[in-house]
Amino acid sequence: MFSSFFKRGKNTGLKRVRYRLESCVNTIIDLNERLGEGKIKSETIEHFKKLKSSFAYLDDDMVDEKEISLIEEATNELLKEIGKVYGDKITKNLYDVTKH
Repeated sequence: MFSSFFKRGKNTGLKRVRYRLESCVNTIIDLNERLGEGKIKSETIEHFKKLKSSFAYLDDDMVDEKEISLIEEATNELLKEIGKVYGDKITKNLYDVTKH
């Protein structure tokens, strides 16, 4: 069961890219819902929703490890900043797991 997950094939790499990117996008969308309407610009949230829907068309040649890492770092930095403004309770309750 898990052996297929850890194989290093093209599809597995693509799935891993997609999962990592979806995690960041879902974090931002979930954060918006928890903070309440208007805390993050609606245009920004719409961009994230469009990005999320585009994952079906994502090709592994379109994104590399460095770009994914930058997106993850930016997401984590946003969570830190939100924590400073709203307290760690918001970000801690968002996901009760370690950030990326």
